[in-house]
Amino acid sequence: MKAHKYCFYLYLLSLLILPIYITAIRGKPGVRDKGDWKPIKNIKDPYVKGMADFALFEFNKRSNFNLLFEGVLRGQTRDSNGTYYRLVVAAKNGAHTRNYRAVVFEQPWADLRKLIHLTSFIKH
Repeated sequence: MKAHKYCFYLYLLSLLILPIYITAIRGKPGVRDKGDWKPIKNIKDPYVKGMADFALFEFNKRSNFNLLFEGVLRGQTRDSNGTYYRLVVAAKNGAHTRNYRAVVFEQPWADLRKLIHLTSFIKH
């Protein structure tokens, strides 16, 4: 009888933890792949370069890296109470160049720009 009670409590616990786990693996709302991401047509636009520079600057402030901008390889935007910029940026850290995925959120009317995340994902 105790084994059944233990299994029942374990089952209830899993029902409580499962929604938390699913929420955690989905990531931040409004940033993942769901939604209307539109390709940036002109990745050489100085404004897009400014977003990439901002992402690297903020990342360098928070870490022990000194990433130097080399170029924006591709990017997408999404409007959601502001604009999300999802960029693939080539950057150099010492002698090594890597590609980084950066997501920056901007609300120009509120003078707000925020780095959501920046991660290395492919060697260049």
